[in-house]
Amino acid sequence: MIKITKRFVESLEANGKDTDYFDDTLQGFGVRARTSGRKVYFVRHRTRLAQRRVTIGLHGPWTTEAARVEAQRLLGEFAAGNDPAAAKAKEKAQATIAELGERFIAHYIPHHLK
Repeated sequence: MIKITKRFVESLEANGKDTDYFDDTLQGFGVRARTSGRKVYFVRHRTRLAQRRVTIGLHGPWTTEAARVEAQRLLGEFAAGNDPAAAKAKEKAQATIAELGERFIAHYIPHHLK
């Protein structure tokens, strides 16, 4: 039986491949021990159609307690019919200010002025 705690996460070591550990008390909450030594908190949710995984963050900047609270929030979003994974992907796909500036220059500034 695994309960993801600070002590448990800090005891994890790379064993040659990325390994996922799931919390027995909060279904879907887990931590991945990477071969690089980093530990990453995540939440996994299954629907009839697909399995969705949302990364919460790295152990260190995220405490185990804060990651657990965020996992509960994300699982609540899934239960309400929202898809936080899709929202995160949509946010990543949006253009940055630098990209918008480059597009503006490419489309609106005549080539002979460059």
